[in-house]
Amino acid sequence: MSAATTSRGFLGNLPAEVTSFVGRRHEMTGVRRMLSTSRLVTLTGAGGVGKTRLGIRVGREMRRAFNDGVWLVELAELRDPDLVAVTVAEALGIREESVSPDAPGLATFLAGRQALLILDNCEHLVGACADLAETLLRACPDLRILVTSRQALRISGEATLTVQPLSVPEADVACTPADLSRYESASLLVERATAVLPGFAVTDANCATITALCQALEGMPLAIELAVARLRVLSLHQILERLTDRYRLLTAGARNAPARQQTLRALIDWSWDLCSEQERLLWSRLSVFSGGLELDAAEQVCTDETLSAEEILDLIASLVDKSVISRIGDGPRARYRMLEVVREYGAARLADAGEQHAVARLHRDWFAELAAYGDAHWASPDQAALMLRLRHEQANLRVALEFAVTEGPPETALRFAADLQNHWFVRGFLSEGRHWLDRALAMPAPRHWTRVKALRVASWIACVQGDRSRAEALLADARALVDALPPSPEAAFIPLVEGNVAMFGGDHARALPLFEQALTAFRDLGALSGQMWTLAVLGLARGLATDDPAKGYPDLMACRDLAAANGEVWWRSFALWALSVLRWRAGDSAGAAEAAKESLEVGKLVEDEQFGMGLALEALGWAAGSERRDQHAAQLLGASERVWRAMQASLSSFRSLRDFHDESTHEIRGRLGDRAFDAAFRRGAELTTAEAVALALDRTGRAAADAAVVPAPRAETPAPPPASDARLADLGLTPREREVIALIAEGLSNREIAARLVVAQRTAEGHVENILSKLSFTSRAQVAGWLAARRDT
Repeated sequence: MSAATTSRGFLGNLPAEVTSFVGRRHEMTGVRRMLSTSRLVTLTGAGGVGKTRLGIRVGREMRRAFNDGVWLVELAELRDPDLVAVTVAEALGIREESVSPDAPGLATFLAGRQALLILDNCEHLVGACADLAETLLRACPDLRILVTSRQALRISGEATLTVQPLSVPEADVACTPADLSRYESASLLVERATAVLPGFAVTDANCATITALCQALEGMPLAIELAVARLRVLSLHQILERLTDRYRLLTAGARNAPARQQTLRALIDWSWDLCSEQERLLWSRLSVFSGGLELDAAEQVCTDETLSAEEILDLIASLVDKSVISRIGDGPRARYRMLEVVREYGAARLADAGEQHAVARLHRDWFAELAAYGDAHWASPDQAALMLRLRHEQANLRVALEFAVTEGPPETALRFAADLQNHWFVRGFLSEGRHWLDRALAMPAPRHWTRVKALRVASWIACVQGDRSRAEALLADARALVDALPPSPEAAFIPLVEGNVAMFGGDHARALPLFEQALTAFRDLGALSGQMWTLAVLGLARGLATDDPAKGYPDLMACRDLAAANGEVWWRSFALWALSVLRWRAGDSAGAAEAAKESLEVGKLVEDEQFGMGLALEALGWAAGSERRDQHAAQLLGASERVWRAMQASLSSFRSLRDFHDESTHEIRGRLGDRAFDAAFRRGAELTTAEAVALALDRTGRAAADAAVVPAPRAETPAPPPASDARLADLGLTPREREVIALIAEGLSNREIAARLVVAQRTAEGHVENILSKLSFTSRAQVAGWLAARRDT
């Protein structure tokens, strides 16, 4: 495992709900102070009290204090403690080679880094999180960890802060509308009420009701949000009446439970009481889903003789109206989400009814069937939609796979994990795919073709991760089992994967006959997906095996055309990328760029696709380097690196591609110099996906300007003005950097610039460094001379 470049102050996967923040100034100060003296701080408190929001806000406020970033790891939807390290690695963007993202690997990655790691919602994984935190803190002296959990980790050196409810108006004290703004709970209630009813305002008439509601809800943020959602159908006064009535009914609850937990339970009990029997039944059964659900899944998983599929749509509409679930996103398929505390309530009701195992089995079967359908229809016009749906169902797939590998039967678990092969590969979820395959393969071994498929998929993942010995061992097991089974189309994949293992290791001569054997078998079977995969890698291997890269063109063109004829997207994109590599190797930089851009355009049809995008950006970087568009090339390589890092993959496991990358990078760095190359690379790595695509396709003013900039001479003499007469803004300079460049021309030092602009000296130094790198200069004198020359012309 090697370290990826981190973004300073990065805070990833920020939930959409955390777009605003009310109050908590005292807690913010306390957490910052605790982190200055303790390396592990845990925020505890009841569910719904706002631990996550406080943790994220602390991370945002403190990101400048951590040179290697602030990283958010969301664990609420994770159920398997064995995947805690994998999930942390995904959030950190660790690039995998032959070492899995386990605790020792994470410790190696973080050793020497000054970072803050936020582990969010750990209570259901407290043991695994405690073990990981202890390992990381022992090995990483500059690491800080901030945990949110309903219970402390209870390890040495841990400092804890109990997050209290938001402040509420004092009892028996009359409040005016102006007074209410001093109380955090009232501010939140008004903010959420305005979102539900845009015309809502605090008045003398409703001020007392708002005060009473804040007091009755005891400042619990989640309770406030659930109650205010009722403004769609009830007035504030009606909400207060019904809420206080329900609290009176629950005064005999458990004496050892915190009052605010009883309050929250009362609110959810109230929602339950407002539902019909059929709505309650659906609510409890929907609790088996994780991370959201779609209508057809609910219709299959939640129905039996007591609840028909025809009823589900109307019942879901009722639950949305009552804020038990909510519709999320604006995609072509409606998707629904249930708050975690509401889901847990439903799960308890499901268990009380004795239905949990039966509904979980239906949930497993539904998602196993979805995986099988996606695999069978991979080479079809439905590919992009199928891939996006599997991406949205990641949390549900985890829950269903856990049930499959725990409850069996083994054939179901093996087929389920293997049918997700394209999901694991294209999305870059390699370690997770390997995790589930390993667990399924560890079950009592059936002598069945499902095991062969699982073995060869696991082998392919190990190959991509650079674990060649593991890949070969898995293939040996698959071959041995093939010989003992009746014929099956699955057998054709064995030489295909064997060929890939050989090609990744640089043994193209061995790979070619294996690919040809597989292609013959797939054509005889009429297996489109197998044909496309084989043609793509066969063409690439042919072009890499000799001094004439053009020998690989016909196979790649055949793959492209076969994919286009069948509405398939991904292998078409891959074939175009491979064509760009061979054209670049043949010295045709323009043709290489054209093929890589077409690959990128095609790949965009698979939303959130990562693997092909990373390949295309890399190839475009090589092509730009060959054309001596060095700033542009370095940025593209940086953008590609970000994609690889995000999907935990690397070109290093593919020997030829690694060599091409090193060769191109060495040449570009040699012409630019280390500082200018690193700065351009860093700018590329900081681009969003959309910005990276625009840069790659030359659809941004920055790309055009960077391409026009000629590397500056190394001497301490003013550089000539660039050929282009574009404005400073077109060269990628921000408004602040344009101010700074004028002050440099006046001869001001960094300290004087900082004083003039009323900023910290380190901030001014950062602006100067950015200007030097963007203009490919090495000194302030060059900047001043360049600007003077521009003014003279």
